[in-house]
Amino acid sequence: MTAITLNWNGAADTIACVQALLASTVPPRQIVVCDNASRPESWQQLQSLQALVAPASFGSFASLADALAAPQRPRVVLIQTGANLGYAGGMNVGMRYALADAGVAHCWVLNNDTEVHPQALGALLQRSQAEPAMGICGATLLLHHARDRVQALGGASYLAWRARSAAIGMGLSLDQVPASAAAVEPRLAYVNGAAMLVRRELMETVGLMDERYFLYSEEHDWAYRSQLAGFKLGWAPDAKVFHKHGATIGTASSGGSPLSLFYLYRNKLAFARRFHPWRLWTVAPMLAWEAAKFALKGHPDKARAALRGLLAERRMLSYTP
Repeated sequence: MTAITLNWNGAADTIACVQALLASTVPPRQIVVCDNASRPESWQQLQSLQALVAPASFGSFASLADALAAPQRPRVVLIQTGANLGYAGGMNVGMRYALADAGVAHCWVLNNDTEVHPQALGALLQRSQAEPAMGICGATLLLHHARDRVQALGGASYLAWRARSAAIGMGLSLDQVPASAAAVEPRLAYVNGAAMLVRRELMETVGLMDERYFLYSEEHDWAYRSQLAGFKLGWAPDAKVFHKHGATIGTASSGGSPLSLFYLYRNKLAFARRFHPWRLWTVAPMLAWEAAKFALKGHPDKARAALRGLLAERRMLSYTP
């Protein structure tokens, strides 16, 4: 099993993420850190990862090609992607590296602003192995600053007629979390991209994440395509992952940064057009109204960013399902 995370000017979070992975009760066989052309100081800071393992167990590579050409596969691998490829593009570099090893049965895709509970990976593997058709398995995401408070149980549900996702279980306390996965899995439209255990067969059958999204909705697109191909989505209740939530791009409870809102609204509309084009007559005006409401709440910069995203959507995808 290979764990993969993505750094973009967030080396401190990334190092903490790797430290938690190394402390797992059932540790990943390999940890791959992809860097999306961060500032030089962030890339340099990542070199300190070598202090966490034996010297021969660390490898730093200037490209995916260099990493694939290396004679050995170190325990912790640092790969420079060469550009800001977005979330999907950067993670895909790590998955391509992992899949080159025929012995890798799963990839654990993790945000760099997460820290995993020592028993999380064991719980995820146990749940995934119990259901051979399970292509993507999610964790119990908890807020890093309030570790008994749920961000999402596995992922989110989805209202297609208005292109709105709702994180399942958000705000619950740990003692309110259902003990059975059956209470959540039927509601999953997608697994939250902050923590996804993905089966190799899915990646080989469906492909990797669609890099055209750049940021947001890529995990929804991936899950939808996976379900069309016959894979199931799952949730491991005992797999706890603590998430700082939006540390890289500035997502916040107040609506997020203008940059995050541009991609969020653009990609919501793109997903709807790609998979539910007959619903655009409700989706498009609903998203436009939600974007405009930012101005009514005193955030004209956010309204402009969201509306620009909606207008940019037609240039993004070819909409070939």
